[in-house]
Amino acid sequence: MPLLEFLNGANEGKRLDLVGERIVFGRNDGCQVVLNVPAVSREHAAIRKIGASYYIEDMNSRNGTEVNKAKIKARTALKDGNEITICGISMLFYEGLPKAKLPEHLKRTADMEEEDKDNATIEATFQSSTNEQPLEAQPSERLAMLLQIGVELTQTIKTDDLFPKIVDSLFQVFRQADRVFIIIKEDDKLLAKVVRTRRPDDDDKSRFSRKIVNRCMVTGQAILSLDASSDSQFDMSQSIADCKIRSMVVAPLLSRNDGTAGGVIQLDTQDRFKKFTQDDLRLLMAVAAQAGVALENARMHESLVARAELERDLELAKRVQKSFLPKLLPQAPGYEFFAHYESAQEVGGDYYDFIPLSKYRVGIMIGDVAGKGVPAALLMAKVSAETRFCTLTEANLTDAVAKLNDNIQEAGQLDRFVTFGACVLDVAQHNVTVVNAGHLPPIIYREASKKFEDGCSYDQTELPLGIVEGIAYQANTFTLAPGDFVTLITDGAPDSQSRDDKDFGMNGVYAALNGGPMNAKDMGTRLVEAVHRHATGRKPHDDLTVVTFGRQK
Repeated sequence: MPLLEFLNGANEGKRLDLVGERIVFGRNDGCQVVLNVPAVSREHAAIRKIGASYYIEDMNSRNGTEVNKAKIKARTALKDGNEITICGISMLFYEGLPKAKLPEHLKRTADMEEEDKDNATIEATFQSSTNEQPLEAQPSERLAMLLQIGVELTQTIKTDDLFPKIVDSLFQVFRQADRVFIIIKEDDKLLAKVVRTRRPDDDDKSRFSRKIVNRCMVTGQAILSLDASSDSQFDMSQSIADCKIRSMVVAPLLSRNDGTAGGVIQLDTQDRFKKFTQDDLRLLMAVAAQAGVALENARMHESLVARAELERDLELAKRVQKSFLPKLLPQAPGYEFFAHYESAQEVGGDYYDFIPLSKYRVGIMIGDVAGKGVPAALLMAKVSAETRFCTLTEANLTDAVAKLNDNIQEAGQLDRFVTFGACVLDVAQHNVTVVNAGHLPPIIYREASKKFEDGCSYDQTELPLGIVEGIAYQANTFTLAPGDFVTLITDGAPDSQSRDDKDFGMNGVYAALNGGPMNAKDMGTRLVEAVHRHATGRKPHDDLTVVTFGRQK
């Protein structure tokens, strides 16, 4: 594999494998090789792989780029042994590993002796595919560890079990590491999911530098620093000093979908004589590539499990809510009844009920809790129970609704209100008494005139339940002649919208009710079907309840 060897500067004696199609040199954090020298341009030069050959080109830098002591003016082919110079920093290009070079373990010893020299940070672009990592160059022990981690990660589907499996293996291979952090971003917060030290008693005392972690996550690049405490690019961060970080290596956990970093793996040492190398950086990048995919898979699995549990809970809630609704229609000589209920979501906030009050009197109730979903369904359950209690303990319908309002108001911390319509049908007197709390008025069909009219006026309509206490509700009473019918609806009918955002409206309600035989079942069924046709192709945005009752001819 082609490589560069630094002849001088902060990285003197270091080697850099040329991985990828394009390697950029410069001061910019986004460069594959960062040279922290003021004379170097932000993006100074680039080495490109074209076919089987490598070329270098200057990127319009201020001070130029030299090959074999001569400034280049165009893309220049590199040959084995060429010397590249960028603002006084010289590197040798080799097409493969040069012969007669100092062994790696001796080179590391020499690096330790040069501790007082300026330290630099080398950043490498993180590749999401481990295929581009030079695994063959890794010692057999490291390769075995990488394979072991890969197998374990593919068998782990819980995030809490995922990372502890990695840490012990990392300590075995990175023997210079004093600490390992696996840090995840959740709800815009950085959380240390795993903190492990060589001495377990120090685990609770170890902290990580947010400056380093944020830098790695924002750039999406792995970081190798020979001594972070004196590294100029970290501006002597107080958090780095507090954490006593010396040499470190950090790799991001990247998403395979959008390339964003969901966390990092950080290894560091607090010993000035321990150093991480380019080999360490590449190995950690390979581990992080696998860990990032495993993290994404584990989160997806947990999301699916949570969704399945939620769906089971909502299905149970749906069955419980339906248990509050009447199972049978009332049976009264000479009268017909129809009822239909459906929620826009798994559970809803609409309500209706038939409450036997005496031999000849039946309460017919309808309500609509503001909002939808679980909060509305919970309040609907309370309304159902309270309505039965109030109507069975109060002889007068206005008193019953006033008491119901006060009871709902006591639970008013819910920040919701209920529109409510209460009717009492007397099948002996053939009359209906109505009390309206902010609900749509009952729709009366008169057989004699073939017309519709409201069951109460605007002046007879008071505030919905649960807004203020002590409301004195008014009642209106009307008589039903043979063939007269009453329809109660929630606003899910007139507010139903078509695919082109047109409301069904009250005109649609009247047209549906009047479009065929005038009896409870046919009128109610026509209205429900008409609303469904109007909303075809569009998901319902509100609950729908229809109740129809009346006197047979």
